[in-house]
Amino acid sequence: MTGMELLKQQFNGHVAFRERRPGVVQVLAPLFHEDGDMVDIFLDETGDGSNRVRISDHGMTLMRLTYHYDLDTENKVRIFNRILAENRIAEQDGRLFLEAEPERLYPAILQFAQTVAKVSSMQFFRREAIQSLFYEQLAEFIEERLAAFSPRARVLPIPDHDEYEVDYQLDAGPRPVYLFGVRDNDKARLATISCLEFQRRRLPFKSVMVHQDFEGGLTKKDRTRITSAADKQFPSLDDFRENGALFLERERGA
Repeated sequence: MTGMELLKQQFNGHVAFRERRPGVVQVLAPLFHEDGDMVDIFLDETGDGSNRVRISDHGMTLMRLTYHYDLDTENKVRIFNRILAENRIAEQDGRLFLEAEPERLYPAILQFAQTVAKVSSMQFFRREAIQSLFYEQLAEFIEERLAAFSPRARVLPIPDHDEYEVDYQLDAGPRPVYLFGVRDNDKARLATISCLEFQRRRLPFKSVMVHQDFEGGLTKKDRTRITSAADKQFPSLDDFRENGALFLERERGA
């Protein structure tokens, strides 16, 4: 039994195949986008001498997505790449694809269609869903790009007082750097209170605030309070990515 014969059996006959050109077959299966259009699925010969089959969308998913939604920010691209990685789907030149053995085509096609649906639904993501990645992205940058400063997460400068927890401690100079990621007013207030308590106790440290959106994300009062308490602020994660390491190097050399 060939892979396509097995596939037809597994779909209970509710599938058809249309040869588009030599080595490329389109799968017409009851797998649909939210608007009712059928998911574009093609089976391509890999051409590498193996018997594996490449399941591909031939670039149709991203083309459909860009009618209403552009991958025009770093956050959006990160979300897109995360969806692909979590579902073990690859991308090349705008084409999504997954390779599978002929006998594994059925589960692989279902996996592929599910991923296409997730990518196609990115246009419906709420702003909050994208913003929720802020702390994850900050942690990823610190752990990957600032390893030279021996970052330690969730530090308690005052033992047994977890209400004054620091997101990251970094070694840059004679005084440790206490870094806070600040996404909203609540975190700004907590970071401000913590810094003031550290100052009151005369702890040796330098405070750094990395904001998601300093101007648009905080009230005027919270901006004023945190500016008074902090030693250094980065108004956005992009600014910190660009200038954070240089700042820490200067601190180390001071």
